Amino acid sequence: MAADPYELVAMLFEELRETLDLMIDSARRGDDARIFRYRAKALAILGGLDESLNFEVAGDLAQTLHVIYSEAAKRIQMDGADSRIERVESAREMIHEIEKAWTAIAPFR
Repeated sequence: MAADPYELVAMLFEELRETLDLMIDSARRGDDARIFRYRAKALAILGGLDESLNFEVAGDLAQTLHVIYSEAAKRIQMDGADSRIERVESAREMIHEIEKAWTAIAPFR
């Protein structure tokens, strides 16, 4: 609970990436129950990241992140096992790029 806001967001990105990896692994194994559990967790984390955006301070950047988070959530939610893995992988890559940028600018580094 002593983590600063930058650290908390970094932790959310890490948890989201790990959850998406688990979702992809579950999809490869055909484990629908785990896919749905990891999907729910990933969507909750994305929702938390989106809710943390400060549009008054970050302006266009916050709006861009909102669009990216929404697109990632859309890709994660889409059904159809045939391309589920590819969609989740693309969402993971989108988020990973933001995570790398966040880590590079975070003051705790």
